[in-house]
Amino acid sequence: MKHILFGAMLCTVCGLAVSPARAQFAVLKDDATPLYEKPSLQSKLVTVLSAGDTVRIEKKQNGWARLRFRKKQRGWMQLRARTAQNGAAASAKVSGDTQKFSADQLAVSRRNAGFATKPVTKPPPVDGGLSLSLGVFGGNFSYVGRFFYRNLKALYFEGTFQYVAGSLASQYLMHANGRYVRPISLRFEGYATAGVGVINTAPIQSAGGKSVSNMAFNYGLGVARQLKNDNRLRADLRQFTALRKQGTVNFIEFTVGLDIGIRWSKL
Repeated sequence: MKHILFGAMLCTVCGLAVSPARAQFAVLKDDATPLYEKPSLQSKLVTVLSAGDTVRIEKKQNGWARLRFRKKQRGWMQLRARTAQNGAAASAKVSGDTQKFSADQLAVSRRNAGFATKPVTKPPPVDGGLSLSLGVFGGNFSYVGRFFYRNLKALYFEGTFQYVAGSLASQYLMHANGRYVRPISLRFEGYATAGVGVINTAPIQSAGGKSVSNMAFNYGLGVARQLKNDNRLRADLRQFTALRKQGTVNFIEFTVGLDIGIRWSKL
């Protein structure tokens, strides 16, 4: 009778008793949750999930729980029943070290819909910041400096100054852009951007000629990865269209850089 009551209590607290008709989900709250290919510590390590990742609890077997994550990927987490002041809990052993997963750490959702592919918790967006990037603009090396400011939840305003070093002429670009951001996963976000500005083309002295300024439009896509302290790695692919008397001229730009996030409320 004691064994039956203890088993029922463990299933209730950990949320690992799963019926095929009612799928259960969990949000991992520990910094590192190792998953194995088979229910054995000697099997291959599949991955280590992070806090905030959402998993589907598929089954429980001999002290192990099989979890599904990222649509169709699966892994096994070892469980060990123990007695604590707060009641029954589960823990996972990794290479001799014990990482405890209490009822608070496995927050079981009661949703019956399909598997949730996105983490529930995400880093809050930064208020603004500065950005430095390097890349290629129309076949020439480019240096890009930006400042950005979030004026809506998913919309940023960007001001950019850019220098392009050409063999016959240097180009200076100043443009303003709107950047619409959407999360992809816990650490990645994608965005679309468009804006308008000016391209100033200054021939080198040996080439002769005068500096010419033209209005230019740009649009493109980008992706950013969340780092520590509100910083992000970013990559941008854009097309610039310069309006000239002879017609339009198009340039393709690809840059990679670093966003340094700033929270004005903390300054």
